[in-house]
Amino acid sequence: MHKWWARRLGSVFRTILLYSLAGESLDGWDGRPSSLWEFFRRDVNLDGKIVLDPMMGGGTTVIEALKLGCKVIAGDINPVSWFLVKKQVDDINPELLIQTLQKLDDDLGSELRQYYQTICPECGKTAEAIYYFYYKVSSCTKCAKEIPLMRNFFLAKNPAGTGDIAICPTCWNIFESKNAKKMTKCTKCDEIFIPAKTSFSKGRSYKCSDTDCGQSEKIVEFAKEFGKFEERMYAIEFYCKHCDDSENKKLMNGRGYKAPDERDIEILANASREYKVIAQDLPIPDILIPSGVETKRALNHGYKKFRDMFGPRQLLNLGKIYRWILEIEDWNLKEFFVLAFSNSLKYNNMFAKYNATRGFITDIFRTHSFSPSISPVEANCYDTTKGRGAFTAFVNLIVEGKEYCRNPFERFLDGKSMRKIQLGPKNPSKLVENYNNLVRTGDIILRCGSSEQLEIPDGVVDVVVTDPPYYGNVMYSELSNFFYVWLRLALKERYEIFNDSLVPTDDEVIENRYQGKGRDEFIQGLTKVFTESKRVLSNDGILVFTFHHKKQEAWDAIFRTILDSGFYVTTTYPVRSEMKTSTHLHDLENIVYDMIFVCRKRNEETGPKSWKSIKKSIKRSITRTITQLQDNGEAPSSADMFVIVLGKCLELYSKHYPMVMDGDRVVDPKSVIESIEELLSSI
Repeated sequence: MHKWWARRLGSVFRTILLYSLAGESLDGWDGRPSSLWEFFRRDVNLDGKIVLDPMMGGGTTVIEALKLGCKVIAGDINPVSWFLVKKQVDDINPELLIQTLQKLDDDLGSELRQYYQTICPECGKTAEAIYYFYYKVSSCTKCAKEIPLMRNFFLAKNPAGTGDIAICPTCWNIFESKNAKKMTKCTKCDEIFIPAKTSFSKGRSYKCSDTDCGQSEKIVEFAKEFGKFEERMYAIEFYCKHCDDSENKKLMNGRGYKAPDERDIEILANASREYKVIAQDLPIPDILIPSGVETKRALNHGYKKFRDMFGPRQLLNLGKIYRWILEIEDWNLKEFFVLAFSNSLKYNNMFAKYNATRGFITDIFRTHSFSPSISPVEANCYDTTKGRGAFTAFVNLIVEGKEYCRNPFERFLDGKSMRKIQLGPKNPSKLVENYNNLVRTGDIILRCGSSEQLEIPDGVVDVVVTDPPYYGNVMYSELSNFFYVWLRLALKERYEIFNDSLVPTDDEVIENRYQGKGRDEFIQGLTKVFTESKRVLSNDGILVFTFHHKKQEAWDAIFRTILDSGFYVTTTYPVRSEMKTSTHLHDLENIVYDMIFVCRKRNEETGPKSWKSIKKSIKRSITRTITQLQDNGEAPSSADMFVIVLGKCLELYSKHYPMVMDGDRVVDPKSVIESIEELLSSI
């Protein structure tokens, strides 16, 4: 229902909850972990067991726990997290969403669609523009020649499957090439070139295309001196219903590419002029982009305010849609439309790119960062028959989400086909403000603020399940400001947590040099949260969390946190962190596995244990784990092996902490982390 970064798999957290709370309340469980899969096909009720997630992020724990009949206490420091989880829990009649979307279309549909019309070059009739392609324009500081910052001139695979779509670097003609990797001749000006290899920019620099000049420029240095690059439209992907309905096979499914004509250029110019006239009347944030680990890329490319990330046609039409939404009188209904609008922003900005081989737009957060696009793509922001990014599609996603909340289901593989099992209708979850109401009549408490102090009695929580920040892997506050500055316009008068101009960071648990937070600050913050979690956790309850990172210092920090907050690790499990299709896992050097840590309270002192014998146990345990993974078709990389070894070290060492001995010497946590390479080399 809304973007959140590094959102974990629901199936993993459902399994964590089932295994953590399995017992008499789970009728039919025989004690074997493998038999828990049967409960994915059932409507399970865990009889109001209390689950705490002190750092809920995108709300995976919350939703899975509510589906299982648990009572939930959850919170996050980030207002964006709080709002999107609240709307995931809130109930609304899906039909009301559909009716309101229709009213929006009646009021604004024709006005908005006029900005996304083009002429089909095949039949000459009006077609829908799906995506507009732009290049950034620079100039040579030596000869003043204008230079398009194009990485290559391969636009896309032909949807009809007959070749590639190429752009001529001389006349900007859009035409079909047999193979963009081979020599191609422009059908208009006879220019001969290789589309996939012809380039005016490479890496962080570009070179003057005038062979007599050849001046080289740094992209960032130019932007710092002269400001944000101008963006110029050079191609359009369109959908023609007339061709789709006819037997014209030149356009597969009615989709095609064209160079913009005079009408297309005029429509864009009209949108720019209109925006300048009415900009002050539109609800568009005017907030400066703060300095940060991730925002520095945007700042280096000349973007000063969040609104600078959008083109004029985007700001005009997004502003009109948002203005209409803010007039909705029913607050619950308004909030759902605000959520859909916010989610649509990830595609409707000039940081979006195009996947040329697969033919679709990728959003601003294709990685957990702000990465300015040299060749940005503008989507049709309102409504399209084909393509991604339209606001109407995000309202329909919420409709699907609310239908799911009322009638949840699970999918599972039955032989070679996927089956869907209904779990039975669910009553809406009741949000309450305090623990007493939760026990009596409620289902969930949602908090926005630090979880270092919770208004919950001692020992009442059955299990703590969370996904804490991965040290400095994801800069949540920096990234979520992209949505926050828009959400704030709608929500600040109703919720105090949206009063600040940006997401608050004082209590954020993170490693971030721009916030002045390093290893010590991360340990201190997370230890306070885990210590408070220990206070409210029952004596026989468990803390379960997931973690991964490439750096030893991050593992040292999480290790210290576990020990300093009074827990020890009873077991660890490697499990896939994100879907196999995740863009964050395409780099083979990225870590595929999260390590699940299962922790219990340390209530008594342990006797001394030899570090030598612990290392032997670690090796045996890792060998078993790798065999299990390989039996299930997995092939852990060297980075994953690092995570698995670390997890097992933390597990077996923590059980005997602080009495792990190497002769007469006490082995401290830092020494354990430093021994990882030795253990890896011996496996």
